[in-house]
Amino acid sequence: MTLEEYKEKILLHLEKARDCEEVERTITLSIERMREKGLPAAVIQDYLTKLRNGLEALSEGDFDPVHWCNIRCAILYLKNYH
Repeated sequence: MTLEEYKEKILLHLEKARDCEEVERTITLSIERMREKGLPAAVIQDYLTKLRNGLEALSEGDFDPVHWCNIRCAILYLKNYH
């Protein structure tokens, strides 16, 4: 699976998350899986940037308020991730 395909897969999970805790778990798990595969930190950072950009490109009108809140939560989590 390419980095782009993985990003798209995680975006779908984030769009369907039930709450901010599930959003954080999804992001954290995706990062852990990348680390387990031995990917360099620069690749993981690139993935996180692309993931955030993908979320920021979504439109509020395409989601109900709960899911839109979760998307916003994911963006904030990614901005604050170290």
